[in-house]
Amino acid sequence: MKSEYKNIERFFDVVSRSLFRSTSKLGYKRTLESIERLAQEVLKRDTNEIAETMLYMGEGSEATLDAVIAGAYWFLADYHGGQNSLEYRVLSTLGEIYNPGMTSGPEPESSEKDVYEMLERLYNEAHSIGYEYILRILLFSLDG
Repeated sequence: MKSEYKNIERFFDVVSRSLFRSTSKLGYKRTLESIERLAQEVLKRDTNEIAETMLYMGEGSEATLDAVIAGAYWFLADYHGGQNSLEYRVLSTLGEIYNPGMTSGPEPESSEKDVYEMLERLYNEAHSIGYEYILRILLFSLDG
């Protein structure tokens, strides 16, 4: 890969590890921030120049660069918390790269769908702590 794509490769690797490796400790928020940085690096390139790189970077792994961008876009479209949220900010950045037109979500049984589901898993892990805490409070109040 050309050295000019070094930052794209670096952020792509960080995001891929976070999504597809159980040993990653990046977490939901930092994964989204890494996706945003990845998108910003892609935006620095000429569209025609980067198109082939997007198709082939990550080939043979869980997802290519274009699948990560599309899967993240669809996840964020479904899960953003309004214009002031991190999710909306990252969605807006991805929207400068990926324009799905009239489609409605990632292709079933695709790498895009895998990325969507992995982000969903990270989201649920990040937000489940609150539910566990509430459950403990409720159980404690019933015991008391």
